[in-house]
Amino acid sequence: MPKILVIYAHPLTEKGSSTHELYKYFINAYQKANPNDEVLIHNVSEYMPYPLNKFAVSIYNKKLAKCDLNVDEKRFNDARQTWIDEFNHADKYVFVNPMYNLFIPAEMKSYIDMIMASHDTLHGGLNKLHGKKAIHLQTSGNKYHNNAPTDDPQIKDLADEYLKMMLHVIGVDDYSSVFAEGMDVDPINAIEILDNAYDEAELAGQKF
Repeated sequence: MPKILVIYAHPLTEKGSSTHELYKYFINAYQKANPNDEVLIHNVSEYMPYPLNKFAVSIYNKKLAKCDLNVDEKRFNDARQTWIDEFNHADKYVFVNPMYNLFIPAEMKSYIDMIMASHDTLHGGLNKLHGKKAIHLQTSGNKYHNNAPTDDPQIKDLADEYLKMMLHVIGVDDYSSVFAEGMDVDPINAIEILDNAYDEAELAGQKF
């Protein structure tokens, strides 16, 4: 049974969240097209217990040196490994977030740090994860892609660029994105912008 892993980074999931609506259009279409697939969701904005802290750094260094872990490190490592195994064993990845200051939310960055600090993901990951696919669903108040309102070449969507690059590092190159953007700078057309993005997300879910 194919497994799809959703990394969701938004603390507000109630009605009125354009991020959540974008995700719902995608995942409903996906599940309709793939009713037998297993979907696992982590909202890392609500629960991200394995940051790159002193335990993670100590574990990483001790594994490199082939040293034994202490009790606290072993407990942290074993619990964190469950999440890492979920990532490695998934067939498809869905990353969902609002843009925060041209970047992904801190909790999603923390999740990426956890994955990248894993020896069994980063080292040899190009072979292990090659052929898997990912999609990024992102909302933002400004526009950063087609017909972006700024002429400043330094202002970019660093969130999507970063996520795409980090997944490439571990071998996931089948990557696509759906953006709902520009609602704040073009409020008159906000409903139309969202409707078009929801249609795109639904189509992406059917094909993912």
